[in-house]
Amino acid sequence: MGLAGDFQGILVDMDGVLLDTMSAHVDAWVRAGAALGLEIDEREIYRREGEKGEISARDFIKAAGMMLTKARVQTLLDTKQRYLAQLSRGMKAFPHAADLLRACQDRQLKIALVTGTSRAEWERIFPAELRPYLAATICGDDVLHGKPNPEPYMTAARLLGLQGWQCLAVENAPYGIESAKTAGCYVVGVRSYLSDEDLGQADRLVDDLAELIRLL
Repeated sequence: MGLAGDFQGILVDMDGVLLDTMSAHVDAWVRAGAALGLEIDEREIYRREGEKGEISARDFIKAAGMMLTKARVQTLLDTKQRYLAQLSRGMKAFPHAADLLRACQDRQLKIALVTGTSRAEWERIFPAELRPYLAATICGDDVLHGKPNPEPYMTAARLLGLQGWQCLAVENAPYGIESAKTAGCYVVGVRSYLSDEDLGQADRLVDDLAELIRLL
């Protein structure tokens, strides 16, 4: 029996797991920072994937030694979103994203999406053909505390009528892994962009979604 036999639900991250979007997010952050005179480290952006944008913006500004103001945070966020809107036209699902959701459905796993992306952005970019598989979707603005806080994963599990320990979570970044682990989930980390060292909190690592499907 595979992993699916141990769980009743699967909670899946979007950026970097189902959709190949993170390179666009990184590029947008770097360009937005440069426009404001900030140098933002690309690896740090990947590591913070899943975090609420406002928190990332505040930390990037503080790390650059600039005065932290609400106006500066909002300007950085707005500039990042403008660049992202230009870059996201080419976003697409990873190979086997639909196959993974179909395999989970075939194994009677309840499926929820857990993303730090805003609801409006999710509506804009998430492929229509993948939506019918989802029993619930938790976006960044649906919770008070984003990843690495456990609230997103705890909320998703609750919407499925489950508890964290009854769920398998699929993540690709440290903050998401911490969020899911603290919520009680068994976490599979996908090596989408980061090293094994960055993903070390996960219970198991896979190279891609095809490998995960074979484990279910």
